[in-house]
Amino acid sequence: MKRYVIRRVAAFAVTLLFVSALVFVVVRVLPGDAAALILGTEQNPETVERLRRSLGLDRPLALQYVEWLAGAVRGELGTSIQYDVPVGRLIVSRLPVTLPLTLLAATFMIAVAVPLGVYAATRYRRAADYLAMVVS
Repeated sequence: MKRYVIRRVAAFAVTLLFVSALVFVVVRVLPGDAAALILGTEQNPETVERLRRSLGLDRPLALQYVEWLAGAVRGELGTSIQYDVPVGRLIVSRLPVTLPLTLLAATFMIAVAVPLGVYAATRYRRAADYLAMVVS
């Protein structure tokens, strides 16, 4: 049992690392420049380059990812471009709405999934089983 839990936690960590790297790379390669977005329409190339340097956007992508990941592990998620406040504070401010919605969704999921699973299990390999798979 202990080995199973260790394997599952390791698989979760690898998956989380892979997904974070994928999202990081996709956000960086999409067209558009964060520095130009922050400065708006009336920017000059020197100002954009200075902001890119101060944000660390001029460094190699792998180094940016490692620094971002190290900050995320410490709980430093950066500053929101749109709101100009720490991202951690934004997340915490949204929790009073997000948590009840999440609990409601989980309750609804369990209320539907458990009876549907029991129904499908009692009608194994019949039309009702396949219908339950499609519905779920």
